[in-house]
Amino acid sequence: MIRIGKLHIKRDYVALIIFAIVQSIISWWAALDYGRSFQTATFSASQLPLIGYTLAVSAAVFIILDRRIAPQWSLIAIGITVAFAFTNIIAKESELLYLLLTCSAWLLIMAVPRFGMQNYFGLVVFSVIMTFTIPVAVFDLQNNYLSTTFLWKLTPMLASYVFLYVPSFSHQRQINQLISAVTGLLLVIAIFLQPLTWQTILAILITIAVWFSQQSFGRTRLHLMINVGVQLVLILLLY
Repeated sequence: MIRIGKLHIKRDYVALIIFAIVQSIISWWAALDYGRSFQTATFSASQLPLIGYTLAVSAAVFIILDRRIAPQWSLIAIGITVAFAFTNIIAKESELLYLLLTCSAWLLIMAVPRFGMQNYFGLVVFSVIMTFTIPVAVFDLQNNYLSTTFLWKLTPMLASYVFLYVPSFSHQRQINQLISAVTGLLLVIAIFLQPLTWQTILAILITIAVWFSQQSFGRTRLHLMINVGVQLVLILLLY
């Protein structure tokens, strides 16, 4: 419990707020960084509902994977994402609407235990969804088109999700160690495909350090908070 004056807030809810904000920055950063090099990139009111959508998605992800907040709150967060997706500004772009609803639908599947998506297949789909929905929507709203070059640019982000969230989707520690080694190698390769700078070298060193941490400790209580912090640093270094 955290006390702010007469207000008492559970630590889990504080963690939820921090995670949602940081994860939202991650989702937007690559698109904003890549898009700012184009004169067509603009910020308009059309992106405001997408900010709300991103925060709601991030909150749902935290609740589903952390499992310490009542699961019905994830359904409320998912419902909020659908409401934002159907705002007039977003809904008039049918492709964008379908893209965002795909993300919401997958979160709903993740939130229902009987679907059994807390596994490696679920990890891969989660990584693809998180990489190619919100960042693509941000880029599209800013530039009014989609670049295949930008999609390739998202490869390190995709690899970072697959690598960092291995312990979140499986509790089989011995198998996780092998999967972490493979996904960590994929992330290093994805980073090597970028121009070699001190930022990419530092990103590789951070990846190696996280791999050793995963091998030694597996999933910890603060796993999600560590994940989002590490991923933010990697995104800021690579984009």
